[in-house]
Amino acid sequence: MSDYDLIILGGGPGGYAAAVRAGRLGLKTALVEKELVGGTCINWGCVPTKALLRYAKAVRSRSTADGAPPVEYSAAHAQSSKIAVERRERLEALLKACQVALYSGKAHLLSDEEVRMDRTGDRLSARNIIIATGSAPRQIPGAEWDGVNIINTRQALALREAPSSAVIVGSGSTGMEFATIWNRFGTKVTVLEMMPTILGTDDAAMSSEAAAHFREVGVHIQTGVTVDGISSTPAGVEVKFGDAHSEETVLADKVLIAAGIIPNSDNLGLEALEVELECGNHIRIDRQMRTNIPSIYAVGDVTGKLPLAFAATEQAMIAVEAIAGHDTRDLVYENIPRCVYSDIEMATVGLTEKQARERGYPVTIVREAIPARAPAPGKSDGSIKLIAHETTQKVLGAAMLGGDATGQIAVPARMISLGVTVPELLDVVRGGR
Repeated sequence: MSDYDLIILGGGPGGYAAAVRAGRLGLKTALVEKELVGGTCINWGCVPTKALLRYAKAVRSRSTADGAPPVEYSAAHAQSSKIAVERRERLEALLKACQVALYSGKAHLLSDEEVRMDRTGDRLSARNIIIATGSAPRQIPGAEWDGVNIINTRQALALREAPSSAVIVGSGSTGMEFATIWNRFGTKVTVLEMMPTILGTDDAAMSSEAAAHFREVGVHIQTGVTVDGISSTPAGVEVKFGDAHSEETVLADKVLIAAGIIPNSDNLGLEALEVELECGNHIRIDRQMRTNIPSIYAVGDVTGKLPLAFAATEQAMIAVEAIAGHDTRDLVYENIPRCVYSDIEMATVGLTEKQARERGYPVTIVREAIPARAPAPGKSDGSIKLIAHETTQKVLGAAMLGGDATGQIAVPARMISLGVTVPELLDVVRGGR
């Protein structure tokens, strides 16, 4: 007889969401986490970075207010850590209330129904297993972290003081969020990006507008360049970079490598069980998050579908519903909002213009300014770009920049799923006529 109905490997957004849902459905559930419940998101990612961003954005408004006390980075860091701890404690209480058994350590798959705790050797069995082991920061050749001068995002969050100067390698959401935080606290920031645009967007106009904003507030951005070498010197960290025509050198106090993530799929026992992988060691799943082994499921970053906490949570709900024998819905990944909470907010949902054209749609583009509902010092109005079917005017995708983009994107996300047209969506986003 199985010890559990379900064992979940990994306590991040996908893992803990699955555990809570399973507990509420009456499934006897075990959650195995090697470090802290909440995973990267609550402890070293989404939660503390968003808290720091909130304090960072307060720096500008306070700087324009007469007599307002300055915001110190050390105080902001302490508050962000406190918020993360409080969130983790609430999560632990919720898991306990849902009668989820929590195991500390790393587990290894022995079969499609059994795992072994690596540290103690204890074995747990279940009729079903969900792999939710997440991802780790990607290393780049020649830029190995030393944890002091050359750091990853987790190590950057551990800093109690903002560096005097920093080079950030990578201009995705994480890189630009740290650029925002450090820049607001007085760090001289240089961002190096291999691609021709920042923020991982294929929309050249939006990327150009965002880059112009960052440059305006003092962030130095170089796109289309590769890092040729990083070395620690008595004067600081020296970074050599360039393109096909020239090479430059910049000296900084810290170098943050924010060059993406890799799945935590190694050393789990997947190979022995012949669990199928794809695209760089991501676990292959079907529409119910099931692997090619019927009793083993996978959710979150380890699947390579969409590296967002929202996506992991949605995948977890579907996997648990399937395990419980309930009907499930298909998850449309492109209709999950992708948000960047940087100095200038950016949010997208649905198809990009490139994706829509690749799928053969006749595309028309509509751009409009969206006034911020409550303008604040340093907060610009926003703009929206709609990708629509040229004939039917059905909205295929939306991108918002500036203003309250990360908050307002929820409206286009819902409306796109309902199949609305451009006039209908704009009427709602504007707040009606």
